[in-house]
Amino acid sequence: MRQVHYLPAHVISESKALLPEGKQITRGWRAAHLGEGQEQLSLLWHLHGDQLKQTAGQGSRLRITVALDYRDAQQVDVILRQSNEWIGAIDIRYAYVFQPFELLLTEKQTAAALHEGVRLELKGGKEPLWVFNAHHDEPERVLFAPHLLMGEPNSRIDEALNTMLSLSSLQPFGWMEGCVLDGLHSLQPILGEERVNPILDLHFSQFFNEQGELHYEDLHGRQADGTFTTIEATLPLAVIVKYRMNHPVILKALEFFEATGRRNGGAVIDEDMVSAEGSYTVAYPLAVMARQFNRQDMAEQAIAQILLRRDCLAREQHVYLRFHARSQEHTFRSWARAFAWYCLGLVKTCVELKDSPFANLAGIAELEAEIIRVAQVALHWRQPSGLWSCFVDDSATGIDTSGSAGISAAFALAASRQLLPNTYMTIAKHNLLELSGYLSPDGILTGVAQHNAGGMELQRSGYRVYSQMGLGLWAQLYAYTRED
Repeated sequence: MRQVHYLPAHVISESKALLPEGKQITRGWRAAHLGEGQEQLSLLWHLHGDQLKQTAGQGSRLRITVALDYRDAQQVDVILRQSNEWIGAIDIRYAYVFQPFELLLTEKQTAAALHEGVRLELKGGKEPLWVFNAHHDEPERVLFAPHLLMGEPNSRIDEALNTMLSLSSLQPFGWMEGCVLDGLHSLQPILGEERVNPILDLHFSQFFNEQGELHYEDLHGRQADGTFTTIEATLPLAVIVKYRMNHPVILKALEFFEATGRRNGGAVIDEDMVSAEGSYTVAYPLAVMARQFNRQDMAEQAIAQILLRRDCLAREQHVYLRFHARSQEHTFRSWARAFAWYCLGLVKTCVELKDSPFANLAGIAELEAEIIRVAQVALHWRQPSGLWSCFVDDSATGIDTSGSAGISAAFALAASRQLLPNTYMTIAKHNLLELSGYLSPDGILTGVAQHNAGGMELQRSGYRVYSQMGLGLWAQLYAYTRED
């Protein structure tokens, strides 16, 4: 039984604003607009005697969850409804769908909020902010509704596994949900298929209908049914192929990879941009397909996609996130998640192919050599805590837990398969414990650098968020440290 509990709020007043043209809320979900003045959102809690007793003397976390891509940086003021007392602000910058934000409340503020209710008001926002509405008839969605979180567990690691094994770990389809699905699938050997597979099915049901047709919104909130909008959208295919190798979306992904490669002389990239993400979102799924379908051409393509990124993005002690072929410009030097995407894709591609009939293909030895080289490079940039800064070569940018989890997971997987010395497993286990200190009471990873819609300024600002995507990377690290 979970030792934290959610108290979902009743939304009693909300704006009648319409969604921006061309945008839509995730199908099957309800949302409310949050703005200024008459556009404010009012929340109440209707608790009975026993529930009130349970909350007595406790602080809490007031949470709301973003329901539509938000390309702005503003605060949401939290005001008690009856006394009009301002009790704090929630700082929301460049948020994505299913991302929770919170305000810590003292015991006194919690009691007042439960007694009076609260008003939420966006201050000066140029972009519309939509948050998920209450889902009182769907308890599995309680994390996403406005709520108070109360309680402190004996083990935040146990709570993280509980959150992973639920709908609460849901992320937008594409690279974010792909990190979660990869984390879930990696937990199969540890927790058993009977616990993990129903959750994979639950997540799949959010994006696929009974015929296996893909229904989702892209990261801008635009309908993207049946298509892959970028090479970052294909990461879920790695788990889909492993778990449901006859799923109809696999053929769509293969067509996408082939068409994209034809346009770019064999490089599976977006326009002219070679990105580190492709190591994880393209090469790794291709390697899984090669293994599952016994396709040498896919194995060769997977190797080629890794080597393309090695040659374009890896520069001595640095890994760049992007290389633009036309301008010959490199950007996002030594961003921690660039290291994570590059390392995870490199290691997972190599592992998949070494477990296939293609273990002796030309290029495998190059992958193995690059794993050793880039691991040594990453080791050079570790901070005293053992983790990595948002830009690994600049400690002033502060620890990023998601990049740290991804790099550490790559270390653990490589060491468990003798692709790296066992000292890297020791490092990964140390980092697992260090990262576990960043888990929220209900087990979501905090300290995550926001997705990079806000550009370089936001990444260097020290701003950090909650992220189930980051939790998916943490879950991979948790699983791989138990494989040695």
